[in-house]
Amino acid sequence: MNIIEFEERLARWRSDAYRHRRVDPATGGFRPLSGSVADFTAVESAGRFHFFYIERRLAEGTPFYPGNEIYFGHASTADFTAWDVHDPVLLVRPGSWENAHVWAPFILPWKGRYLMAYTGLNDHLSQDIGLAFSDDLFRWDRWEGNPISPCRDRPWSFWRTDGIASCRDPHLMELDGNLLMAYTANTRDGRSCIALAESADGLRWSDRGPILLGPRDGYEPRLEGNHPQGSLESANLFHRAGSWRLVFNAAVRGYAARYWIVEAPALDRFDFESRREFWAEGGCIERLASRGSLDLLAGVSYGVIRLGTVDWSREPARADTIASLDELEPWKRGPREA
Repeated sequence: MNIIEFEERLARWRSDAYRHRRVDPATGGFRPLSGSVADFTAVESAGRFHFFYIERRLAEGTPFYPGNEIYFGHASTADFTAWDVHDPVLLVRPGSWENAHVWAPFILPWKGRYLMAYTGLNDHLSQDIGLAFSDDLFRWDRWEGNPISPCRDRPWSFWRTDGIASCRDPHLMELDGNLLMAYTANTRDGRSCIALAESADGLRWSDRGPILLGPRDGYEPRLEGNHPQGSLESANLFHRAGSWRLVFNAAVRGYAARYWIVEAPALDRFDFESRREFWAEGGCIERLASRGSLDLLAGVSYGVIRLGTVDWSREPARADTIASLDELEPWKRGPREA
C-alpha cells in the first residue's frame, strides 16, 4: 500500500480502538485508552449509563501539574462490557476562574434538563464550583453566573482566590424540591471537612456549614502522593434504609482503609470517629441503580472504573466488588428497557 492508504488505515484503527472499548467488568473495568479515570459521575439515559470523568494522563501522583486534567471524558455503556467513548466536554477556559484544571463533575436530572456541578481551578490553584446544563448529555452550556463560590465569606471556611484553597468535589441530591450540595472544603482552624449548601433554584446557594469534620492536625504532604493523612474528598450523601449515609475518600493516619461510610439520623452532622470502611476496592463511589435493598455501585480503583454491590439490609452494610458476569446480569440496560 502507499503512504496515503497506510495513514488512512492507521487512523481508522486508532479511532476504533479509542472510541469502542471492550472490558471484562468481572476482572477489570473501564478506562480510556492512553489514560485513566479519577473522580467521576454517572447518569442513566435511554437505556445507557453515561459516565463523565476526570481523564488523568500522569504518573506522578498529583493532578496539579500544568496541562493535566483539563477536560471531562465521556463514555457510555448499556452492559458494562461494550463502552462507547464520546467527545470530551468542558475544556478549561484561559483567563478565567477555571483556566488551570477542571475536576470532579456530578450530574443530576433537574427540571427537565441535566444539571452538572463541577470544580474549576485558577492559576493559583484556588478551587471553586461552577454549573453547566445540557438537554442531551452531549452538549453542555456553562451557567453565565459561574462560579457559585459556596465558601466565599463563610465564617467557618478558609478560602481565597489568590492561593491554593479547597472548594471541590460537589455532589448533588434533591430533597423536598430543593437541591443539596455536599462538597470538600477547609475550616479556618485547619480541618478538612465536608460542607453542605442548599438551593431552591439550582443557581443561588445558601450555606449550611460543615457536616463532617476531619482531624485538626496530623496532615502530612508527600510529593509522590499516598499521604498518611489528607483531605476528606469525593463525598456522596444519600438516605437509604432509614438512615442518612455519607461515603467519602480519606487517608487517615494509622489506617490502611481509604473509602469510608458514616451514618446519622439527620443530615446536618456526621461523626468522623464513627466511620467504617465501606468498599476496599472502590473510591469516588457513585450509586448507579437500586433493586430492593440492593444498590449497584461504581468506584475507581487504580484509575479504572469497577463495579460493586451493597445490600443495605445487612449490618454493617459493606460493598463487594462484582466478581462474575452472572452478578452483573440483573443490572444491565439496553434497548428493551429504554
